[in-house]
Amino acid sequence: MPTSARDSALGLRELKKQRTRATIVDVAARLCADRGYENTTVDQIAAAADISPRTFSRYFPNKEAVIGALIEEIAEHVAGALCRQPHSITEHEALERAHLEVLRAAEANAPGAMGFDRVNGFLQIVNGSPLLGLAAFTYRPGSPTRPVIEALAGRMGIDENHAAVRILFDTWAVLMAAALGTPGTDVGGAGAVADRIEETYALFTRLWRPWGPADPPPSGGSGR
Repeated sequence: MPTSARDSALGLRELKKQRTRATIVDVAARLCADRGYENTTVDQIAAAADISPRTFSRYFPNKEAVIGALIEEIAEHVAGALCRQPHSITEHEALERAHLEVLRAAEANAPGAMGFDRVNGFLQIVNGSPLLGLAAFTYRPGSPTRPVIEALAGRMGIDENHAAVRILFDTWAVLMAAALGTPGTDVGGAGAVADRIEETYALFTRLWRPWGPADPPPSGGSGR
């Protein structure tokens, strides 16, 4: 086979692999959101993706790895948005703006945005699974959320293992958990979550000064 033809065949084969991988992630996000993370099996994902479990295993060792890929994709989009935030705002506000940018872009199906179904699937999975919960957002070196950790550290000009990065990351995890609401309930779409993130962040910043009846807190106290 001539070199050009061989390269072309390799290119098509790689493209097919990328498409199959993307399909697996799409299907897993949808099934886990519809049926619940714990109730979804590899066999179900493989069947819905029209592949065999053996083929599935060539791309992912288990279901957790598929969801890890979904979390990493979200993290990459958030990290990109974080790098676009001005340095004149606090790191907490930069995280808020970055997440709002990603969620609202998905809601609007904007060019280059992460897929609406993937984002919504991710939100439902995280809020519906006690095995994930805060683990999808908390600071863990080497985790799928590493892109955000690296972006934060780069923005601050410090090592990613610095305590400030850990504090920021874990604080944000608590804010996200509060914005998602009661575990196991329907979180709504990406836009609804973005609205609640804004409410939760407003409540968070309200806590930076003394609490008093003369200055009532913003909405969002119920978490929903």
